[in-house]
Amino acid sequence: MRGLTKAQLQYIAIIAMVVDHTAWGFVEFMTPLGIAMHLVGRLTLPIMCFFIAEGFTHTHDIKRYIGRMAVFAAIAVIPFYLFFHEEYGYRQNIIFDELLALLALCVMNKGRIKKPLRILLLALIFTVSAAIGGWVIMPIVYGLVFYYNKSFSDKARWFCFFTILLFAVLSGMILINRQIHFSEYDWSITQWIYLLGFMLALIPLSRYNGEKGRTHTGRYFFYIFYPAHFMVLWGIKLLIG
Repeated sequence: MRGLTKAQLQYIAIIAMVVDHTAWGFVEFMTPLGIAMHLVGRLTLPIMCFFIAEGFTHTHDIKRYIGRMAVFAAIAVIPFYLFFHEEYGYRQNIIFDELLALLALCVMNKGRIKKPLRILLLALIFTVSAAIGGWVIMPIVYGLVFYYNKSFSDKARWFCFFTILLFAVLSGMILINRQIHFSEYDWSITQWIYLLGFMLALIPLSRYNGEKGRTHTGRYFFYIFYPAHFMVLWGIKLLIG
């Protein structure tokens, strides 16, 4: 069967992530090279969210899945902060974001949870994401979009809608922040345009053929590689001053 397997898409996500983080560490943001590298980096989050939805659908042990995500999110905390330092402040890494997306899917699909409690739990998960998530709210939204829309065209349509909505909301917040200064981050709308690059991930995802594919790196490769690559990049930053 032609197309891209899960393993191949995950490698694409890993390569894009390394390109993106290399740009954060060593390339000026508002340069053609910096912008291009960050656009490539936007492939990672949607691909990861897609496979969180897939993983939730096919896992045989959701408790182990959640536990595994929680352990690796905790392991990644120190490498994440060493590399980004003050850039992200108290916000968390992408595995933590994906853990929240997985928890949201669990709450939505737990039939024994009564509706008022379900709403309360979802509100709590979204609040945690807004307060300390690296990618605020969007991993949860993307996970729900990929899970609840069965056809890829519907997934893509709603994915684009929420991505554009995110950009619009952030643009409004940037303009408001210039007036009342509620946030320490002094971004410009031009700098946030790179978020629209999330939609580029739909190109490789549209080629997904449903197969796992062959991998020689093991099932936990991404979770191990994620903190490890931060340590390598942090070491390089120290060496070059």
